[in-house]
Amino acid sequence: MKKWKAVVIGILVLLIVLIAVGVGGYYYIQNSFNYTPTKNYPVLEKVELLDVAFNKIEKINVALLGVDERKTDPGRSDTIIIISLDVKNKKVNILSIPRDTRVYIQDHGFTKINHAYAYGGVPLSLKTLESFLNIPIHYYVKVNFQQFEKFIDAIGGVDIEVERRMYYRDKTDKFLVDLTPGVHHLNGREALGYVRFRHDPMGDLARVERQQKFLMALFKQMKEKINLLNMPQYISLAGSIFETNVSLMEGIVIASKFMDISEEDIHTFIMPGTTETINGISYVIPDESKLKDILEQYFKPNNIKEG
Repeated sequence: MKKWKAVVIGILVLLIVLIAVGVGGYYYIQNSFNYTPTKNYPVLEKVELLDVAFNKIEKINVALLGVDERKTDPGRSDTIIIISLDVKNKKVNILSIPRDTRVYIQDHGFTKINHAYAYGGVPLSLKTLESFLNIPIHYYVKVNFQQFEKFIDAIGGVDIEVERRMYYRDKTDKFLVDLTPGVHHLNGREALGYVRFRHDPMGDLARVERQQKFLMALFKQMKEKINLLNMPQYISLAGSIFETNVSLMEGIVIASKFMDISEEDIHTFIMPGTTETINGISYVIPDESKLKDILEQYFKPNNIKEG
C-alpha cells in the first residue's frame, strides 16, 4: 500500500469536494479498458483518454475505510462506507455498513466484517466487500482515526447538532466522549467521539446514522470553504492524511464530473439488517433481500460497454 502524496478534491463525497488524488494507481483504467499511461503523454491528452474511459461506465464505487490502527496493532475498519458515483445521472449514493455485520471472510469463516482489515488490511477488506455485496469496488480511501481528528482540527472544526447526551470513557485508549444535546462546534477530538460513540440502545446502527449525518454536515461546510485560491492548501492537507489508489488523472476526471453537485444529489442508505447474538457475540445480520434491492438500483454498474 502507498500513501499518496497528493490527495484532493474530496474523500469522494465523504468530503466530496476533495476527491482523493494520488500519483499512481490507474488500476481501474488499466484493467477494465486496457489503458496504459505513457510517460511522455501530454497531461491534457491523458485526461481526454480517461474521460472517454469513464464515460463507458455508469457507476464508480469507492470504499471508504476508517481504521483504528495503532503502532503495535493493525486495528479494524470500524467505519465502512461504500460511495457510488453515478456518472450518468450526476448523483452520489452512500451505503454505510455496520462494523458488526456478519459476513464470510476468506480463510476465516463467518465473523464481523471489520475483522477483514485486521486479517489482511485493505486487500482483504475490498475482497470481502466485493464478495458480500456482489458489486465491483473500483477504488478505496483509507483514513486512520487519529488522522481524521487532525483533519477536522485543520479545517477549523464542524458544526453539528448532538441528538442526545453522550458520555463514555475508554480506559484502554484513554479516550473520553463527553457531549451534551444541542448545536455544537466540534473540534477534532470531539468529532471523533461523536462519530465513534455507540453506547446507546441502537448500538452500531445508531452510530452509522450519526456518521452519515456528520458527513453531510462536513460536505456542506467544505463546499462553502473551498475555492480556487485556497485549493492548494487543502490538497496538501489531504495528501498528508488520506491513503488511496485514485490516481492524479482519475481524480481530475472524477472531480470535473461531480464538483457542482448539491446536497439534493446525495442519497444515503444504511445496510438493512437486525441485531442478533450468536455464541455470545452481537452481530448485525443483513436483510439480504432488501440489501440486494438497494445495490441493484443504486450501486451496481449496469452499462459497461465493450471496446
